[in-house]
Amino acid sequence: MSNLHPAREIAQALHSLLSSDVAVQAILGTPARLYDNPPEDPVFPYMTYGPMRSSDIGGDEADIQTHTLTLHLWSRYGGRAEVIDAISVVTSALGQHQSISDDPIQIVRSQVLYTDIFRDPDGQTLHGLIRFLLTTDQTPET
Repeated sequence: MSNLHPAREIAQALHSLLSSDVAVQAILGTPARLYDNPPEDPVFPYMTYGPMRSSDIGGDEADIQTHTLTLHLWSRYGGRAEVIDAISVVTSALGQHQSISDDPIQIVRSQVLYTDIFRDPDGQTLHGLIRFLLTTDQTPET
């Protein structure tokens, strides 16, 4: 098994994919407002990267891992439309997982597990959530 852990590469490639997507830019601005930690007074809407959990599910000769990512979308638009649109464009961009793949890491599977929309406790911010799963394989070809 390889000692390389693809989580960092996946996070970087995911950020690159989302920040360069024209539809994402149409909703989240140019450059797209994608943050690990948002600024103190952010411009809405924006997206933050939440937890990323990686698990080894490989065997003796296979270096297969799953990576579960949580993406958070934030909006102060009067209704849910902006969050729904943002979830739609981000999940569509995530569906282009071939763009995330980079040797020696191969994307075996990508799947949006679920999305959710709810009002934040402040009463004015809508919070969209995307839970996304990637399965990667670093098994060297023989």
